[in-house]
Amino acid sequence: MLAAMLNTHLSSIKAQDIELGTIDIATFGANVDGMIIYKNMTGDAEFMSIDCITNGLYKVIADYYPIVMGRPSIGKNGKGVIVVDPDNLCMPDIAELSVKLPAEHFFETCNYKNGDMVKFFNLRKFFRESGI
Repeated sequence: MLAAMLNTHLSSIKAQDIELGTIDIATFGANVDGMIIYKNMTGDAEFMSIDCITNGLYKVIADYYPIVMGRPSIGKNGKGVIVVDPDNLCMPDIAELSVKLPAEHFFETCNYKNGDMVKFFNLRKFFRESGI
C-alpha cells in the first residue's frame, strides 16, 4: 500500500530544469542532513509509523519541493541547474532507528550571545554513543 501511495506522489513530479542563482551556487554541494525525533509518550506500538512519515515526506517533496529530488547539471546556457527528471529521481534516504538511550541524553545546552540558554541536539554524540 505504501509503494502505491509513493508512486502516486512521485508520478505528479514534472520534468524541469531549475536554474540556480548566485546563492545556490555558493552553497552548491552542501549536504543537508535532517533528523526528526518523536517521543512516544503513550507507548502505542503504532505511534508515528515509518510508513506515515515516509508518505508525508514524499507528498510534501512532490507537491512543493521537487528540486530536492533533482540532480545538479549544467544547462544549455552554461549555467548551473538542477534537473528534475521523473525517470531518474534522487530519492532521499529514510530510516527508522530505535535507540535505547532517551533523546534527552543527546541534547546539550549552551549560553547564547545575549545570555539566553540554547538547547541543541548533538549529532556527534548521538552517532558516537547510540550504537547506530
